[in-house]
Amino acid sequence: MFTKDDLRELAAYEAEEPLLSIYLNVDPTERTRDECKLALRKILKDVGSEASSEDVQAVRDFFDHQYDWSGRGVAVFSGAYNGFWRTYSLAVPVPSTAIVARKPYISPLVALMDTYGSHITAVVNRQGVRLLCFESGELSETAEWWGEDVRKLKKGRGSSGGPGRRGGAPVSGRHEEEVAQRNIRQAIEETERFIHKCDPQYVILAGADPTLSQFEEELPKHLQDLVVGTMNADVNTSEVELKERSLEMLRNVEQERQKALVDAVFTAAAKGERGVIRLADTLGAAHEGRIQTLVVAQGFRKPGYRCENCGYITDQALEKCPFCGEDFLEIPDAAEALVTQVIENGGQVEIVEDHPKIEEFGVGALLRY
Repeated sequence: MFTKDDLRELAAYEAEEPLLSIYLNVDPTERTRDECKLALRKILKDVGSEASSEDVQAVRDFFDHQYDWSGRGVAVFSGAYNGFWRTYSLAVPVPSTAIVARKPYISPLVALMDTYGSHITAVVNRQGVRLLCFESGELSETAEWWGEDVRKLKKGRGSSGGPGRRGGAPVSGRHEEEVAQRNIRQAIEETERFIHKCDPQYVILAGADPTLSQFEEELPKHLQDLVVGTMNADVNTSEVELKERSLEMLRNVEQERQKALVDAVFTAAAKGERGVIRLADTLGAAHEGRIQTLVVAQGFRKPGYRCENCGYITDQALEKCPFCGEDFLEIPDAAEALVTQVIENGGQVEIVEDHPKIEEFGVGALLRY
């Protein structure tokens, strides 16, 4: 299971010698195992002249003898010279690629965390709630709470007729609503405790109206702000179906959110108000620690240079660092180095797919000041 802590560890790591980063799409709905192995051979061949033979062999051995072919994607990081080895089975597919650099190539994992991160799906009815927490698309924890059964009183106990009515409402009807209301209140308390424990980025509510709407309306405001959508389901819906429907909803939500974010970046940059676009200006803002949210076009790569002393990154071939006067080291991807730098400095990174503005300029950012 891949977590935010794993991402931070990878972002902070830098090897003395280049390491090999591998991503492989192993989604069984898209390709067979033999086709996956063929894709692996191809991407390893593409970096054969750059990667060490030890790293290439370690990756081959992993897929031949250790990997269980679970999940839909896999990420492998091998730095034999540095004694570094990490593998992650992923619940969603990733584009197959191989990168050789002194830092792990993390953009695909950043994109995965952007879209799916951690989320809770809460399935509610009049008796209680079923709670599922997912990390990067994988189920990490569950809980449930069930209160008193909501059912009509039997005849002879006020279920109908004159003696059983007060103010025009059947006693049984009032009793059912009172029980359901108590259950919903308690279910909300249990949901709040579960959310506090799991600390999700998003919450999805599932159930049937009117209970679903009532549950959402009675959530505390700070929990309502986490809700990104609702769907029709019942408490017996399978975990697999709940996961797939939730992930599809998150993909749609993320696309809309990213579109709004990119528009905000370009508006701020045009007004000169805490926004930058283009790689050179964005790298400068990153060096000053000013980036709050970085947006990068999916697949954008550009060679660059990093100062061996102060870490300044540029896409320009300069002789000396303008900040400390030291030499530059050529790096294969300045955009990837920018992603890592922003994460290390506590900023947010969004890998954006299919947005014409960001595809034209490559990168942009909202600034802290």
